[in-house]
Order: sequence, then C-alpha cells, then structure tokens
Amino acid sequence: MDDQQRVVTDNQVVSVHTGATGVQLFQFAPEAYTGITWGRTQSDASQCSLQVPPADVNRLDIIEPWRDWSSVYDDDTGQLLWTGPITAVSDNPRAGLSLSAKDHMCLLRATRVPTSKRWDAVDPAYIAGELWRYMADLHQLGRAKPVVLPDPDGKRYDFQTHTDDATLDTVFGDLAGMGLKYTVVSGTPVLGPLTKEPVATLSEDDFEGDGITFVKDGTSTVNDVLVRGQTNLAKARTDYHGLNLQGIVNRDSMKGLSNIQQAAEAYVQETGAVRTRLVLQPNTVLKPTAPVSIAELMPSSRFVIEARGIRQLFELTAVDVERSPSGTAVRVTMVSVNPKLELVDDKTGPNLTQGAAGSR
Repeated sequence: MDDQQRVVTDNQVVSVHTGATGVQLFQFAPEAYTGITWGRTQSDASQCSLQVPPADVNRLDIIEPWRDWSSVYDDDTGQLLWTGPITAVSDNPRAGLSLSAKDHMCLLRATRVPTSKRWDAVDPAYIAGELWRYMADLHQLGRAKPVVLPDPDGKRYDFQTHTDDATLDTVFGDLAGMGLKYTVVSGTPVLGPLTKEPVATLSEDDFEGDGITFVKDGTSTVNDVLVRGQTNLAKARTDYHGLNLQGIVNRDSMKGLSNIQQAAEAYVQETGAVRTRLVLQPNTVLKPTAPVSIAELMPSSRFVIEARGIRQLFELTAVDVERSPSGTAVRVTMVSVNPKLELVDDKTGPNLTQGAAGSR
C-alpha cells in the first residue's frame, strides 16, 4: 500500500433516511457535521453517533427513532461503510443535533423466537442464519441478507428453540457460547468466522501512541502436568530452569482426544516456558498509511504483527472510526490467537489446578 493510500477516507457522508432502504431525509457532508463515530463489533451490535451544528429546521420533529436509519458512505467511491436504525436523537438550540444508531444486530433483542424447531449436529452459524432470515422478514431489512460461514474446525451441536420463549439476542448469546462469531460489515450480517489465514502483516510502526507492549507473563506457567480423569491418565514434563511448576488438568471425558500422552506433552511444551509476547491495548490507533484497508478490518479477521523479530497472530474483535474536523482516527482492538491444544476447551480453557515447587 503506497503512502498516499489510507485505511479509510476522510470524505465520509452521513445519510438519514426512512427504513433500511427508504427515502432520504437529510444528508450531511464532512463540512456539515462536527463529528461522527462508527464501528464494527464482534458478537454484538456496533454503534454510530453523529453531531451536527444547530440549524433553523426543527429536525427533532422529522427524525423518528427505529423508523429512520443512519448510513455512512465513502463519498469518493459510494461504498456503504455503516448502516443501522436510529435509537435516540436530541436537538439543542445551542449545541446542535446529536444522533445515536446501532447496526441491525440490535433488532435481535426486539424479536421473539419465531419458530419451534430442533437442529441435530449442525454448525451454530446455520442456526443463526435461519433465525436471522426470520428476523429480516419481520423487520423488512431488505438487502441485509446474511453471509453464513461454518467453522471447518468447529464443533457441531444439537439445538432447540421454542416459539416466543425468549428474544433472539438470548438465543444468539447461547450460540456464541457454542463458538459462534457474528458481526455486521457495511450492512451485511456475517455469521461465522472469517478465514484463519492472516490478511496482512503489521509492524510496530503501523500504530500511533504507545503501540505494542512486550510482555513476559509467567502466571500460568506449568512445566509438569498430570492429566486426570477417573484415574491418573498421563504425565508430562519439560525443563524450565530446573523448576517444578506443577499442575493438574481434570478431564470428565476423553472425547476428542486422539492420544492422551501426546496431548499432555503438547500441552506442557506450550505452557512450560515463558515467552516474550506482544500485547496491543484496546482501541489502539492505526496510522493512516498502515497496509490495510477498511474493507479488511472485519471482526474475526486475522493479522500478523511483527516487532523486534517476534511474529504473532492476532484476531480483530472491534474497529472504531472517528471523523472529526482534525481528521480520521481508526482504532482497533485485537486479541492474540493462541495455539490450539487438545486439552484446552476453546470456550472455557483447561480445568486446571495449579501449584508450584521451586526445587532444583
């Protein structure tokens, strides 16, 4: 990406319109507003806020929450960046208009479970997609057709719903507990994880402010592990400065374990050493010339961050864009992607009892 290319344009236009695809009521170019913020969030509704100077028109009487929507466009390309229903609006004769909106994930909490059905051994993304389509029809979301992405490494579950038993935000919360990741990107619901391949490599020079922190954290170090079920099943140890940092992993079931001894050895090879890791604080600002575009900044997408010879894989969980008179700031929140270990449950982690003895 050359130095003239930016993560996202400064030329962001806001449209206030009726419904998901209705009639435009107002349009605000960058010179017509004092600030906007919008974002993308994993497994939750993202938000958009708009501040506009005072005007002679009584906009409060015209804009109706839920009926009317707010959309943000790249005015250079016409690309939709963000859209969703307005949830609150206020107008102050001196301060001006303030508008708050959320993407259409917020409608999950305004939708009762629409069907009684049982699914057997299916990916949670399929269940979410089917329920989303019911919701889209109910709320006339039009173009908001979901992209369903089953996780090739994920588990399959039995699941059941009952009509009017709960609202869909509760059901999606249950599906998230089964590993479902979901978000809305430029008005399109994405149900399931994106590719596990990194979309770009970033360096410490691609971040503003404090940037990357280098951390050596030994609080969870175990270099001598016992895997225990109804009996003691396996032991594994690796050397760490002659210390004996012991732990017990309790397993109620051996389901999913191909070889218990190999699983124990792989576990202790990962937990039995303290490595320098990279940590990126939440809401770290990307430099405008970072080698990534807003189209690639989708929650669950992965990035390699490289610094001081360390390469580490991260997953994006949130991005927030702020446009103000001084320019545009893109803030990202990323979490480190840890190696997949058979003894570690993806959702709850290992059932670990830990102790330590410092003998040599």
